[in-house]
Amino acid sequence: MGAPPVGMLAIAGGKGGVGKTTTALCLADAYVRRRRRPLAVDADRGMPNCHLYAGTAGERGVADIAAGVPIDAAAEPAAAPPGVDVLAGGDADPETYLDALPADRPVILDTAAAGAGADVGAALAAADAAVVVATPDRDAVRDGLKSAALARALGTPVVACVVVATAGDVTGIERVVEALTAPVPAARDPLTDVAVAVAHGRVAGVIGPNA
Repeated sequence: MGAPPVGMLAIAGGKGGVGKTTTALCLADAYVRRRRRPLAVDADRGMPNCHLYAGTAGERGVADIAAGVPIDAAAEPAAAPPGVDVLAGGDADPETYLDALPADRPVILDTAAAGAGADVGAALAAADAAVVVATPDRDAVRDGLKSAALARALGTPVVACVVVATAGDVTGIERVVEALTAPVPAARDPLTDVAVAVAHGRVAGVIGPNA
């Protein structure tokens, strides 16, 4: 179930609180380990929190890009994981900044908002590929399938599904999602946990070395 390399990756999942922001940063860390300088973009303008997870001030972000500020001036380097740059979320329509995101480095869109709203749709449509995030909970899997269906309806391939907080068999989920499905074990601090890093590294390896 391999996939061609992608330049912009959207992290999606219909249910809130399943770990989309953590997954976005863990995948960004996987690209750092591949000697890339990824950009994590918080595309949730309702409750943006990627900067809190990454340990940045959140003083600059997507609203600055929408206003014409260069990426290098608006992005903040993450404290965790190191090597990742972060664009904090804000009250900016994704349509006003998505086209300005760089094409010469990995870009990971954290579409943390639950559901299938216009902002999520815009991020999915702009991305080259999507990763769906769920937990083993039946409702979370069902909502993840809805996110996968939305991405595909918008012409964006689903290259992987990450099932958070499990080390169990996920072949049943993989069969219905129709994409590589990777279990990610529960961890107190997933951004520093070795087993979590290994799991996301496998996903990044399948997706390919982003542009």
